Amino acid sequence: MQSADEEWEDEEWDDEDDSSFFSGISVASRMKAGGVTALVVLLLLCSMIFTNFGFYSGAGSLSVLIDVNEGKDPGDRSFNANILATSPTFGMLAKEGDFSIHFSGAKQTSGKFEINGEGRGSFDVDYEDFFVSNGIYVLKTELGGQESVDNVVIDRIADNLQAEVVSFDGVTDNSEAVYPIDKDSIINLNMQFTSSDSTVNFVNPWVTGTAKVYHHDQPFNENQGEDYWDDDAEHGGSAEQGNLVDTITLDIDSSGGTYTYSSGESVNFDEIQVGQVSLSLRLDPSQFYSEEGSGDYTVVFDFTNDFGSDTSSFDGRTYWAWFHVCETKSNGKCDGNA
Repeated sequence: MQSADEEWEDEEWDDEDDSSFFSGISVASRMKAGGVTALVVLLLLCSMIFTNFGFYSGAGSLSVLIDVNEGKDPGDRSFNANILATSPTFGMLAKEGDFSIHFSGAKQTSGKFEINGEGRGSFDVDYEDFFVSNGIYVLKTELGGQESVDNVVIDRIADNLQAEVVSFDGVTDNSEAVYPIDKDSIINLNMQFTSSDSTVNFVNPWVTGTAKVYHHDQPFNENQGEDYWDDDAEHGGSAEQGNLVDTITLDIDSSGGTYTYSSGESVNFDEIQVGQVSLSLRLDPSQFYSEEGSGDYTVVFDFTNDFGSDTSSFDGRTYWAWFHVCETKSNGKCDGNA
């Protein structure tokens, strides 16, 4: 049996339990407290789930990615970048950020970009606003206190041009003869621009310039080989020692453009062929053949780049350097060099 003291102690402990913290709070008050707690939790969850909801503006993470084909697609003259950002903890995502493009450590241009409700954004910049020379361009972005950087190599300046005469082969061997080009045939010049400081084999530039066609009075000799067709010494010492028969003006916009003969006739460049980085200038002998008639011909180019800070004039040449044009017979030989 319990003693009276033991019963009293049990009753005392029961009284103390009844006097706990919540014993003095009404049910209504307890419900209010629970509601406030639930509201706080809901607000925290919303700030973590929704980019446009939070207690302050900022960014939790930021990444920028320059277009993977930047500087590679012929004709493309717009710099493109994509942005991906997330909200900060308990904060809403900032909607506007800043970007800048740098070359050799110097800022060339800057601007702003916007982020949508999903944390994505993009922007583009015309090359004329920032392009200086071939090399590495660094893109820096900032949004809500976060920064992200990406870079890309852009090669758009050329310093040399080679135009392959695809319809003439100046190499003589024991199995095949070299045939001249008929005066009534179009001469395809496969133009390829290169640059000594480029990281790619060929450049797609924006250039203006001229193509000067020279004639050297020489009968066709099919037994001549590379040392003749690719040597100016065999033609008076230089191309300019021949007679200038036409000056063609060039306006090239990377993937196309126009060229205009001295007669005033303007022709569009053939579009860049799939798998090639070149333009096809379709040289029409009817524009100049009547000046001097049959003989060895060559084309000398000079051009300047329309982009960048270098305004120097560069040159180029046909390959083979010289090619023969005449009225041909059915067997492909010259008809008396007419």
